[in-house]
Amino acid sequence: MRGIIDAIRDAGVVGAGGAGFPTHVKAQAKADTVIANGSECEPLLYSDQCLMETWPREILAGLEAMMQATGAGRGVVALKAVYEDAIAAFEKLLPAHPDISLHKLGSFYPSGDEQSIVCEVTGRIVPEGGIPLNVGVVVDNVETLYNVHRSMSGIPVTERTVTIGGEVWSRGVYRFPVGTPVSEALATAGGCKIENPAVIDGGPMMGRIDFGTGGVIRKTTSGLLVVPADHPFIVRRTLPVNMELLRTVSMCCQCRECTDLCPRYQLGHNLEPHKVMRAVITRSEVPPDQITQAHICCLCGICETVACPLGLSPRNVFALMKKELNAKGVKNPHHRAPEKVRFAYPYTKIPKENALARTGLSVYAGHLHMKPVDRPVRRVELLLSQHIGAPSQPAVRPGQVVNKGDLVAAAPADKLSANLHASISGTVTAVLADRIIVEG
Repeated sequence: MRGIIDAIRDAGVVGAGGAGFPTHVKAQAKADTVIANGSECEPLLYSDQCLMETWPREILAGLEAMMQATGAGRGVVALKAVYEDAIAAFEKLLPAHPDISLHKLGSFYPSGDEQSIVCEVTGRIVPEGGIPLNVGVVVDNVETLYNVHRSMSGIPVTERTVTIGGEVWSRGVYRFPVGTPVSEALATAGGCKIENPAVIDGGPMMGRIDFGTGGVIRKTTSGLLVVPADHPFIVRRTLPVNMELLRTVSMCCQCRECTDLCPRYQLGHNLEPHKVMRAVITRSEVPPDQITQAHICCLCGICETVACPLGLSPRNVFALMKKELNAKGVKNPHHRAPEKVRFAYPYTKIPKENALARTGLSVYAGHLHMKPVDRPVRRVELLLSQHIGAPSQPAVRPGQVVNKGDLVAAAPADKLSANLHASISGTVTAVLADRIIVEG
């Protein structure tokens, strides 16, 4: 077991489907079930689907490794029933993996949320503010498991599968070196069709929005979606916080649509977004129970994109509340463990296509395929903090020659962090406070 954990740690494997939690920490846990999350619930993303179609054998091997490390007797590949090619690829291999099964999910949002997928696969409900491990489950994204398999052969994480969609000339799924400039990645996809675009890093529902193409690809970058900066969806998502609060105070009619469609509420959690919105108007120095509910919101965006008839954003309000509560040192007081989902749970799963339609971005829909990166990446910017926990500490100096896969920044001892490796061969041209630049 120690060999598996060490290999994962040495390779710098982090959660590829979320915030980048270091995977070696999950591998140290004890669980009875490991779930390979291939749901990819975000609209317009096809990276995991292509990965499962291309490397199912490697994903199953990574899942077996995590099962062995955690002592789990059961492994499950959870993916949408509409992913017929991926299902066929796995079914050919499963006879050699008697402890692993497939679970076919409906095409709803947010099926890829780890608490939703635990409930769908096992029937267990993760406690409020908890993690799947609280109910004996470990959930790993399929790209994470692909990287776990490669780590067993000493291959570190140096590449990332990325969907490039929206206003580009050659939409598709590509494998880029970690640290590739967004401008270079978009050029590989034929370049932008529009000037001064907004780029969504991730999916439209939960992705981070940047204006311009100045970012870089991280270990957690699942997609780059190029849309007009003045698109109503972008304008709505980036509304200033003070304006959001003013609109909340003046417009919220307490219809409770946000609560009735909230995935965590329907799981049985004590999260009622309409009450949080009400409490925002009268909040005091001692946060009432309603405001602290913001701690257990997963920021999925259903309340903002689908539920609210007035176009308000409980999600953005909750993000602000979380920040304020953390600044004041107010910890999450909500830890109730529901025994069952609410009655309406099966009737409030939002079809993925409906969620996409409400964003106004359906014009960019359509299955994308894996495409080769036909232009060499000559410069990468390796961010020292692209995972949960402490930043990696530089282990190289300017002028040093490195080969692809060499360690360039190490996880600090005794801290939650992850190793970082050169994703191309070349020379270290800069070691900055937040990144290391390598030029080929």
